[in-house]
Amino acid sequence: MNAPAWPYRIAAPAAADRQSRPPLLVLLHGIGADENDLWPLTPLLDGRCAVVSVRAPHPYGPGWAWFHIDWLPDGSVRPDRAQAQATLLDLERWMAAAPERFGTDPARSYLLGFSQGGMMALGLLLRAPELLAGVVALSSRAPDALFEATAPAEAIARVPLFVAHGVHDDVLPVANGRRTREVFSRLSRDLTYREFPVAHAIANDEIACVREWLAARL
Repeated sequence: MNAPAWPYRIAAPAAADRQSRPPLLVLLHGIGADENDLWPLTPLLDGRCAVVSVRAPHPYGPGWAWFHIDWLPDGSVRPDRAQAQATLLDLERWMAAAPERFGTDPARSYLLGFSQGGMMALGLLLRAPELLAGVVALSSRAPDALFEATAPAEAIARVPLFVAHGVHDDVLPVANGRRTREVFSRLSRDLTYREFPVAHAIANDEIACVREWLAARL
């Protein structure tokens, strides 16, 4: 099947060897946002990357979502699991087609997701790690209630993973980040976990840590 034609914003590498195919960094926003939400990160990360910020496919409130969530009267949430799994398959196709579409190095495709976008990035790690050179999940949660680990354990283990969370997060409390660390510490050989004194947001120090993490793996 063809890759989905999701809207996106793209920035060429700020500092690239024009004789080679640059690495690709794909940004996945959180629920209710769009491709502009994480775009301000672009000049703050590694300038060697082509950066693509993708819009999720499903309308949700003022923005878009990777999958629908119902908020229940007791304060709990109910995700649309069928929609989440269908979107993950679409994300797999999109990432598989991305190097040819954007002229990037297929061996150096990185995913950075915030909140629900982080769940999608982690879900793809569990399903198709061969497409990924690294994953960054910010203010997110472990996706094991939605996505099973269907890829070989060794393939998942080889992909570097950076997980960060705000200790004052009132949308996805920091316990979610700590559980993501617990789940992936059993799966990953290269896991970095950090906490920052912010709410459901990305701290300046956090951006600097992501930039250093990327630079060390490029």
